[in-house]
Amino acid sequence: MKVFIISIEQADSIRLNQFLQQPFFQSLTQQYKKIGIKGTELSAKFYFEKAVKGREQALTPGELGCTLSHLQALKEFLESDDSYAFILEDDAILPEDLTIDMLQQEFSRIKLPPKTLLSLGGIQMKESRKVRGKFVQDQLLGKKVLEVIPDFYHRVNYAMAYIVDREMATLLLAYHQPLRRADDWSYLFDFDHQVHLMMTYLVDHPVIQKGESNQRLSAIEAERVDNRPLLKSKYGTGLRKNFSKLFSNLYFN
Repeated sequence: MKVFIISIEQADSIRLNQFLQQPFFQSLTQQYKKIGIKGTELSAKFYFEKAVKGREQALTPGELGCTLSHLQALKEFLESDDSYAFILEDDAILPEDLTIDMLQQEFSRIKLPPKTLLSLGGIQMKESRKVRGKFVQDQLLGKKVLEVIPDFYHRVNYAMAYIVDREMATLLLAYHQPLRRADDWSYLFDFDHQVHLMMTYLVDHPVIQKGESNQRLSAIEAERVDNRPLLKSKYGTGLRKNFSKLFSNLYFN
């Protein structure tokens, strides 16, 4: 299992070093790869083409850099021989007793279906607590795992810690044409009906303070042209969404 850290912090950064002081990394016997593309250092032309042109709402430079970093991790994962990639952002809080060997053993045991993305944290956050789905038979390290139904893909946020197989990595690279936010998986089921989007609560995240949860408005509003919005999912709206609640579960009751 390849391990990638998404971070734009320098090697001497207090934030990054505090992140790497977690027991998971102290016990890690394999090399991890840190990837961090700074959106503010990209050319204005590249930013406009990838993040502004033809959009109803632009990606911020930070969102663009974050998305490109995640996609680069997926590309490098596919260049390896590993079956899974574990991708973390540098604010993820890992259990003190978690090791890479434990994760690899669990994934060998539960045998998830192809084209799976398993979010290890985010279901506990405010924006995702109302996500609904069906619990899979096996638990992951004693934690229940929810397979999200398509009507709630739009509520699955946070790319702070997730695991993908090779099929899903390949799919995500195609899915991000045009680019979306790294954690925008709302149209994923429309894109491919064979995907499996799962969530569990294994990894924590710092509490987002008031005023920090909506930083997505771009300062380049005037440069937006050709009003062509990203395709939006038919799931999660109207009567379909309400009807689906009758046959699905919440992670937290």
